[in-house]
Amino acid sequence: MLEISYNIKGLHLVELWFSSNIPLERFSLLKLCCYRDSRVNRDTFGLKKEEKYTLVHDLTLSQDSLFSTFKPNVRNEIRKHEKINNFFYHANFNSKLLFLNFYKKFAEAKKLPHLQEHSIAKYKDNLFYVHGTLEGKLTNLQVYLVDKESGIVRLLHSISTLYEESDKQKKAKIGWINRYLHWYTMLYFKAENFKIFDWGGFSNNPNSSLAGIDKFKASFGGEQIKLYDYYTLPYYSMKLLQERIL
Repeated sequence: MLEISYNIKGLHLVELWFSSNIPLERFSLLKLCCYRDSRVNRDTFGLKKEEKYTLVHDLTLSQDSLFSTFKPNVRNEIRKHEKINNFFYHANFNSKLLFLNFYKKFAEAKKLPHLQEHSIAKYKDNLFYVHGTLEGKLTNLQVYLVDKESGIVRLLHSISTLYEESDKQKKAKIGWINRYLHWYTMLYFKAENFKIFDWGGFSNNPNSSLAGIDKFKASFGGEQIKLYDYYTLPYYSMKLLQERIL
């Protein structure tokens, strides 16, 4: 389990990720606390429970077995990254500012809310950044939440410059890079003896605005599972207020 503790405007918040224990055994119901992506399904007095879905891959499988779960077109596009000229990729745990600047440009183009620095800074050194450049330009950037204790790596953000690219060949290459970077991350954490690669959510609704993203994630195969978020009532009230503001 990964504990994220941080302050916002004088308020102290605690998030516990990937819990396999009974929720809130350690905290007062009056505090701003939540359990995210818990494997526990239990109705607990004083807590608000929300169900959700995600797709996961078993990183304990052999590399060939893991790769075989992807659809044939995904496997082919991942292989194509080797044919891209002037493509480079980098991975580290300290590209917060690079990501925030890249996301700001993406959000402005898509008319989305800006990502506040504290929403990334709160994870401290538990974020893994992977980015790709094509012909000297940053085109793809993915961010993963990493929990060594549970052996889970979870996708938080994945963005690219597809929205601003008109050249069909470059758009195709950016798509290949995107798929390859997900595969690279799986292999990286498999080598680090992690157990689960989590795609960070799956709407499971063909009529959802996220249906296209669901289709992309599902093309990699993976097992669909149900997860649970638990909130103390103060935390849940704050969450609702934030959602109304946005």
